Amino acid sequence: MAELDYETRHALRPHDFAVLAQFGFKYAPVGFKFFNVESELEATGLQQIDGKMPWCRMLLEAQRGKAFYATAENQSCEPGIFLTGHGPLTPLAASGRIGAAFDIFPDERANRRIYNHISKLAEDSTLATGYAPVDKLTFDPDLVILLCDDMDQTEKVFRAIQWDTGDIIVSKMTYVMGCNWMFTYPYMTGDINIVWTGLCHGMRKHDLHPAGLPIISIPWHHLDRVLRNIAEMPWTLPAHTDESEAADQRGCERLGVDGII
Repeated sequence: MAELDYETRHALRPHDFAVLAQFGFKYAPVGFKFFNVESELEATGLQQIDGKMPWCRMLLEAQRGKAFYATAENQSCEPGIFLTGHGPLTPLAASGRIGAAFDIFPDERANRRIYNHISKLAEDSTLATGYAPVDKLTFDPDLVILLCDDMDQTEKVFRAIQWDTGDIIVSKMTYVMGCNWMFTYPYMTGDINIVWTGLCHGMRKHDLHPAGLPIISIPWHHLDRVLRNIAEMPWTLPAHTDESEAADQRGCERLGVDGII
């Protein structure tokens, strides 16, 4: 029987990230992690990012090749404090006053309702958040986040998500706090989630990515099966090639039917 090693529980485990290379993603796949105490960070060799920025921009910094960690002092946007577990959800935010003041909502009541849907970690439960392109990971990620460049890549990733389970492909988001749906929601629920670029307020404000692309957040316990599916499934389905007629005929022959799809 294997024995658990408490001291190395956050160390990078074997994952077949090499299969992602065939996509040729413009934006590097990123590993993300919540860290609770300083000793966990020391083992990673990560350096703290300079300056302040919104949480959603930190993903882009890692997609561009940086490996780093961030603390509350690096967060410039209120949700980057209370969603992450760095600090409290303040009365100012929880009341919905921010959305009304910045013309994002017509009044406080609509903005206030958003807080029924978000996933936030307990106050002061997180010391730092860590980010790295998957080829620079020095920690086992809580999430791996992919950004597809086009629908051809997206179709393959979506197919890999449900290849061995038949699970529903889900995209959940709200107009504000897109960071919740990229980070805390998939982490806390364990659900793979998809956020579309160009739609959420902050990500649109900061012009982080071209519009209309899926950001796919994969929690740790789904990661290896999705990577395995990418490696094992047909890269292109026969029906989507010049051999589609022959593929249809072959499928019908296997079933002993004629023209079923």
